[in-house]
Amino acid sequence: MARKKVTINDIAEMAEVSKTTVSRYLNGHFDRMSAETRQRIAKVIDDTHYQASFQARGLTSHRSHLVGMVVADMENIFSSILFCGADEVFERDGYQIVLMNSNNLASREKEQIQRLIQLQVDGIILQPISRHSADYQYLADSGIPVVLVDRPLDDDPYGWPVVKSDNYRYSKMLGDYLVHQGYRKIIVVNADVDDNNARRQRYRGVIDATAGTDCQVELPSFDPQASNSQLYANFSQVNGWLDPHTVLYMLKGTDLMRVMKVLAEYNVRIPADMGVTAFDDWDWATLTQPQITTIQQDPRTLGKQAAQQMLNLVTKQPVDQLTMVDCSFQIRNSLRTR
Repeated sequence: MARKKVTINDIAEMAEVSKTTVSRYLNGHFDRMSAETRQRIAKVIDDTHYQASFQARGLTSHRSHLVGMVVADMENIFSSILFCGADEVFERDGYQIVLMNSNNLASREKEQIQRLIQLQVDGIILQPISRHSADYQYLADSGIPVVLVDRPLDDDPYGWPVVKSDNYRYSKMLGDYLVHQGYRKIIVVNADVDDNNARRQRYRGVIDATAGTDCQVELPSFDPQASNSQLYANFSQVNGWLDPHTVLYMLKGTDLMRVMKVLAEYNVRIPADMGVTAFDDWDWATLTQPQITTIQQDPRTLGKQAAQQMLNLVTKQPVDQLTMVDCSFQIRNSLRTR
């Protein structure tokens, strides 16, 4: 004989509480609920192996308690930590994340967003591939709440909240420091400055920092998939390469790791032959010799803040249109001193 399916009414009866109290527990709303009541409900759920139905909960609350999250590159540790921060907040409130990886492909991003729309998620946290709002008109037309994280759009006619690092201010701070340390050339390394608003702001920060000084900024062609020899050949064509007054500035952490392999293979001494610095730091920069001066982002806080803004949207609470998350400037030994 098939076992009778346990319902929320059964849980309420066995725990000696109301159905409303059980519903509040399942949705993570523990305010005005005693620890003893929570423990009693939890024990009944565990004993009966009760599985809450998101579909059933959605019929009464008009919410699925599912939130989509689309990140640009799941292999990048930034995205992993970003997800962990968001998941910490959503778990507390009884939501689950449907995580999608666009793999830095606009076509794949659109396919995955459309899948999330079909799933009728309550909202989407998006780390956008494109910086153009017109590319997301279909998402705006869906009416699903959206929070942008890490990368803002050029213009936002949709009024979507944005959670991002203070890219410009910290990159300008780094640029000011490089000029003060006597560097006369900054070689900026990144493959997609024009396509990515976060890195465009970092590039603009260092450009503004060097304005009116004798320090020049170069942006050579960079393909992280190229061989070490090809990359070294490209770098060596830049006037001022291998000069103690030249510094390489990587706009993201994965590029820093790629370039460090090249410099190590060709025995480039840091900072004697040239300086090295980067935006992004996953603590491994302290394990290199020398340790690398970096701007360190806080992807966990970015994820938490994005999740909180999404919850505010879903529950009709006040929303901050722009949440700026601070970075930290980590001065180490990869740069010369005056």
